[in-house]
Amino acid sequence: MDTLKRSFRMKMKCPYCEEANYLSANSRKKSSMTSLILLPLILIGNIYLNLSIPYVILIGLLLLISIVTTTPFMIGLSKEEEPLW
Repeated sequence: MDTLKRSFRMKMKCPYCEEANYLSANSRKKSSMTSLILLPLILIGNIYLNLSIPYVILIGLLLLISIVTTTPFMIGLSKEEEPLW
């Protein structure tokens, strides 16, 4: 849970050694790609499957829950701040 709370910040402190850690460029790219891929999938799925609004909201909530639960496993840290590109 602590990792999930701290994942919304770019800079984190280690609870043991109190040193600063940063999100790695690779983990920032992964997290941005999940958002960029899933939102169009929901919208395109809605167009082709002609789902009602409650189903679209339910699918969106399920995807949000899955993203939040898998985020701590995708996080990579580095000792220094890395450029994204």
